[in-house]
Amino acid sequence: MSKKLEGKSVVIIGASGGLGSGFAKSFSEKGAKLLLVGRNEEKLIYVKNSLNGDVDLAISNVTDFIELEELSKTIRQWSSEVDLIINATGFDVRKSLEDHSLEDVQKQIDINLLGTILITKMLINNLKDKKGSTILHIGGFADGRMAFPYYSVDVATRAGVYSFIESINREMELEGKQIRVTYFCPSPTETEAERPFHRLWEKMGIKIVPVENVADELIKTYEKKRNIGIMGGRITVFFAKVNSVMPRLADAITMKKYGKMLKEYLYGDLDATHQEDRIVVKAGTPSLMMTRIALILVILSFVFYGLAMLTPLAPLSIAFKAAVIPAFIIMGEIVWWFGVAIVGKQAVSKYREYLNPCKWFGCKGNKSF
Repeated sequence: MSKKLEGKSVVIIGASGGLGSGFAKSFSEKGAKLLLVGRNEEKLIYVKNSLNGDVDLAISNVTDFIELEELSKTIRQWSSEVDLIINATGFDVRKSLEDHSLEDVQKQIDINLLGTILITKMLINNLKDKKGSTILHIGGFADGRMAFPYYSVDVATRAGVYSFIESINREMELEGKQIRVTYFCPSPTETEAERPFHRLWEKMGIKIVPVENVADELIKTYEKKRNIGIMGGRITVFFAKVNSVMPRLADAITMKKYGKMLKEYLYGDLDATHQEDRIVVKAGTPSLMMTRIALILVILSFVFYGLAMLTPLAPLSIAFKAAVIPAFIIMGEIVWWFGVAIVGKQAVSKYREYLNPCKWFGCKGNKSF
């Protein structure tokens, strides 16, 4: 067992949920001292009884300023030196804005955005001002700003959290504080709340991961003292940046296709009992999507190279040209190698599949090595 978390004081808010209870299990196994926080005492007791070690409970509503004041006092009595506070609460609605009720809108704002701000404001002083002290908030897919259609209010709150955390970290650095606020964005997870959408994620080429894997990645993000942790690999991180800087390119690569899948899943003509079959027929394959991304990246690299070649002919100052040409070349190289890396991964995957004897002899249930 890793000794890094042994004896650490960790507060988990939303500990009765699918992610929160999984985090509690992982931290408990690693020897941390836990305070589990939630609104439902019965569920918290159930989670506590499934764990070993030093575990206490507190009841609180993160959207209520008065209750958070009381929680701050409870935490202070529980431990004089808290190392980590995890906010694992969250609420999302996946449907058109027209179909959102006012309650849907308000609940997402209250839990995802207002709750994050109030938890940070009210509980940050429960952390010792030392290197490693962290408040960690759970966000949405990729960097939380991936603007999938039918996620409009949810993504608005997650994007707000991203900017809030970016701002508050700069604020604390200017004030000379060592406390860090972290934004952790998990991959779609094997939880009860996410299970109805698993088939959709899979057809979009996005892997469903066990809660234990999410907990491991969260712990790595905390131990490496990062301001943001994004699950899903380099491609997810890269696509999140493309979506942020060049949303039209993101649309061309996959977002329009993803949007059609979401619309078909949420508002298709077939009844719910045939939803799974409908997705299988209409979604397409992840490998095709990756090949398309690679092709667009390679084309984009030639655009950058072309701009670098044309810049000397433009009526611009020598100083400006000297700055812009290397920038175009560097961008061209970065985009080129990303595209080549994706193509290479696809080629290796096909090669390994070809090496599978089941491919040659036609045995059932063939899988790549």
